[in-house]
Amino acid sequence: MTVKNKIVCGRVASLSPFTLVEADTVAGTASSVAAVLPSSRSVQVGVTATAFATIINIGPDPAVDCRLSLLTPVPATFAYQATNPATNQVVGTKNAPVDVSLGAAQSFVFALTPTAPIAPTDVQLSFDCSNSDPAPINSGLNTLLFSASATPVPDIVALAATLNNDGVVHVAGPNGTGVFSVASVNVGATDTVTVSVDTADITLPLTLSLCETNPTTGQCISAIGPGVTTTINANATPTFGIFVTGHGTVPFSPAVNRIFVRFSDAGGVSRGATSVAVQTE
Repeated sequence: MTVKNKIVCGRVASLSPFTLVEADTVAGTASSVAAVLPSSRSVQVGVTATAFATIINIGPDPAVDCRLSLLTPVPATFAYQATNPATNQVVGTKNAPVDVSLGAAQSFVFALTPTAPIAPTDVQLSFDCSNSDPAPINSGLNTLLFSASATPVPDIVALAATLNNDGVVHVAGPNGTGVFSVASVNVGATDTVTVSVDTADITLPLTLSLCETNPTTGQCISAIGPGVTTTINANATPTFGIFVTGHGTVPFSPAVNRIFVRFSDAGGVSRGATSVAVQTE
């Protein structure tokens, strides 16, 4: 019987940790999961968008020829390269697979350069090694919400932070509360942006609200509600607080039970997103 490696994707150096999602193990094969950070990019045609990922090999053998590839057909060129996990600086050769030692972590940067306009698309990637199975695809966890416009548009890179720094909002009991924060930077054009919060296509017994916050104090500087509309200038770094109230039990299923914070431009087009897992305890 051949036992393949188990490959998981986890922390990108200097960025928030991903939630590691353990899949069922099948005899003779490996379970693997993957994550992408940030989870959304929105650029002008011809401008390169980058994002990060990390592969962690938890065994039982060294992982061979680990690589990234593009699964969703979009009019864009794709490239990836290994990086130094401590600095995120590129190392090695572009589009070259790398081996990952048992128990070691390898970070990557990947790039998409659109050659034509692209409506917001949940782009799927493959994380694979020659002696492991590809990671299962989970929207919002290891996909990239990607769009390209013929004119300059906002490009909100957002990162969420939870109290335990584990990528999970822990709601204290079925009727308890939880909080998390989102930091963002607009690396695109100035625009009026609406920030909203939801649980995607999953109905969860939760009430969600948010506000824009003072980046220094964390205090709300807008009304608390289901959404906030604000002007986000180019290179601005607004922050937001998200409030979660439970009305029932939410089991720990981080690939499914997630809270999404979304940034939409004045035309209602998605220009940024991030998410965290949620559970009641």
